[in-house]
Parts: sequence; structure tokens; C-alpha cells
Amino acid sequence: MVLATDLVSTPVREKGATGGRYDFQTMWGLALLFQQHGTNDDYAIVFEFHDDVALLDSATNPSSVRFYQVKSKATNGGWTLTSLLKRQKVKTEDGVKEKPSYIDKMFDNVDKFQGAVLSADFVSNQLCGFNAAKNAFRLNECSSDDFKKIVASVQQAYPSATEAQVGILGFQRTDLSLGDVASHTKGKLQTFIAEQLGTVWFSPEAVYQAIADECRRKANFSGETSSLQQAIKEKGLTKANVQEWLDAIQSNNRSPDWSAITPSLSYPFAEQLRIGQEYSVYRAAALNSADRAVQRIRMRIAEALVTVIDDEALSLVDMVEAIYLQAEEVGKKYLSPFSPSRLKAMIIYEIYSHSQI
Repeated sequence: MVLATDLVSTPVREKGATGGRYDFQTMWGLALLFQQHGTNDDYAIVFEFHDDVALLDSATNPSSVRFYQVKSKATNGGWTLTSLLKRQKVKTEDGVKEKPSYIDKMFDNVDKFQGAVLSADFVSNQLCGFNAAKNAFRLNECSSDDFKKIVASVQQAYPSATEAQVGILGFQRTDLSLGDVASHTKGKLQTFIAEQLGTVWFSPEAVYQAIADECRRKANFSGETSSLQQAIKEKGLTKANVQEWLDAIQSNNRSPDWSAITPSLSYPFAEQLRIGQEYSVYRAAALNSADRAVQRIRMRIAEALVTVIDDEALSLVDMVEAIYLQAEEVGKKYLSPFSPSRLKAMIIYEIYSHSQI
């Protein structure tokens, strides 16, 4: 069986976390993305797809997957074996039923996608109490007695489960802070960008907001998907997506502060002031590669820019006005609200980011 087909045709379990805990899961997935970018030739991280986070070894034709069940605890104290194996009883219309334990849910994916699952990990901000000396381990690295309990429990729900299959399950403690997940993730983002691009100027707040919003939008997607490619598009992030972010940051770095641009402009004071205000706003907006409306305008500006960029006789204002005439129709279609100052600010930004002046 092909993994891509199995992942889409197999029913997905219902969501569990909400609110802040849900955001913790999403930001942990973002941190995993940073970790993967420098190690794999290709990958896709998909949110709320058979588990809180799924890591595929390819965005086009995956052959293996790693699943992560991300759970946070506000109170101190590690996870006990009892808490991980507990099957809570709930009342239903058909009587009292047992909900799957955490470990049941982890093994469920191993059972569904046999042979393709490299690991299924329980991830938390708290330690695992029955193997507290380690921040990460396979469950078969626990004491012999504990592992036997785990295997026996799994086999109650999955009689054909083997010790080797249960050994795929694991535990990870994350250093992501539950109390201030945004600040901690922002720090990881800054470290990642420095590792990938070196010393570049960028607004950490604007970059984080753009990327975090895209991750949340993907994680919150609740529509139907008919193919793995659609699932990845709507619910996932790939190496190509991360490269788009990095390219946008490099482009942003080439666009100078407004104070360095104004000496090259000769617009009336009021108009120049309006363009400057829009330029400051757009420097942040340009980092959001998920804004397809803005991307369409950028593409049109880039096409028009080719026709004027090598003409050394043109002043900056001449270039802006020439490109404006070619981009105005697209700008009016996709900019809401549209204003000439806003489009001109976008054009000035793109001139600098493409010409590397």
C-alpha cells in the first residue's frame, strides 16, 4: 500500500486540545520545522493529521512518517505510567465506554500505517516520571517491568501488537515554555534565521507574527481533503514554504529604511509622507508569503520591473511611475483598500529588494 493514499483514506481522529494548549501544540510543530530544515532533503509537517503533528519524509511522495502527540501540563510533576495508560470511562447513548489511553492513541497510528511509522512520540513540557533521568527515550528503554505493563496494556486494545511495534513508541520532553510560548518560539525563530542567513536585518515581531499566523491557520483548517497534496497545502508546511520565508527576509533586508530612500524622491511633501507611512507597513506585510493577494501584486510589479530596471537614465520616481501604470489594474483588484500611495510604497520596496541597491 502507498503511504500517501493510506494517510488520506484512513479516518482521522477527532481533535482534543483547545485554546492555549492548542497553540502550544502548533508552536511546537513550528519549532520542529526549524529543526528539520537543515537536516532533511525534503519534508512536510502536517498539523492535526492523525495526530497533533505528523512529520513526513517527503512533501510529494512520502515513504515514512513520524507522529507526535503533544500534551502540556501547567502543574509541576511528571507523567506517570498510570496516567499514560489510563482509559477514562465516559457515558454515551450506548452505555459506559472507555476512551483510548494516551499510549493507545500513539499505537493506533502504528497499527494503521504498519511498516511506514518510524516513531510515535508523546511530547510534553513535563518529564516522564517513570524514566525521569532522560528527556527523550523509546518506551522499550524503560525498566523491564514497566515495558511489560505497557505491552500488556496495548495488547488489550490491539491483540496482535508485538513488542517490536510497541518499541516504536517514545517520549520527548520539550523545552518550549507553556507560560510564554510566544516569546520562546520567537527566540527559536531568531536563532533559526541567524543560522540560515547570518546577520540580516529583520523585524522579529513582524516575522514571527506572519509565520505564527500561517501555522495557526493551517492547524485550524477543518475542511475535507481528497489527496495528500491537498492535505499538505491546507494543513501543512514544507521545506519550500520555509525557503519562501527565508527569501522574503533576505528581500526585506535589502530594502532600506525610509529615511535612506527619501533623498531620491521628489514627490510633494504630503504624498511622500503617505507613501512613507505605507512603506513602513508594507515592510512587515511583505514577510507574509501566505497573503496570496499581495503575492499577485508583487508578481505584477516584478514583471513590470524587468522593463525599467536596467535603464540608468530613469530616476527612482520615473521608475515608480512607469511601474505604477503597469501594476495599477492588478493593485485595484487585490488591494483592499486601494490607494496610490500604498501601491507606490510596494513598488519602491520591490525596486530595492530586486536591484540590491
